[in-house]
Amino acid sequence: MKLALSAALFLALIGSAVAGQSNVSIGKLRLADAASDACFANCASQNDACKRVCPTTLGAPCQSACDSRAQTCRQGCQSQSR
Repeated sequence: MKLALSAALFLALIGSAVAGQSNVSIGKLRLADAASDACFANCASQNDACKRVCPTTLGAPCQSACDSRAQTCRQGCQSQSR
């Protein structure tokens, strides 16, 4: 009887330890998602700011350059989230 009770207690402790680790992993994933979202938002904000300062005479090439920079920024965000 004591052996069965000890085994049950041991398994319960091991199970809660494993469950605790998965909660930490979920928390880390949420933090990574939040950081990734912030990175993408920053890229969009920089792209908007870049396009606002484009002169009207060079509008299309300037906006294209802004879009290229934004794409590079987003690719950087993707590589950080992996």
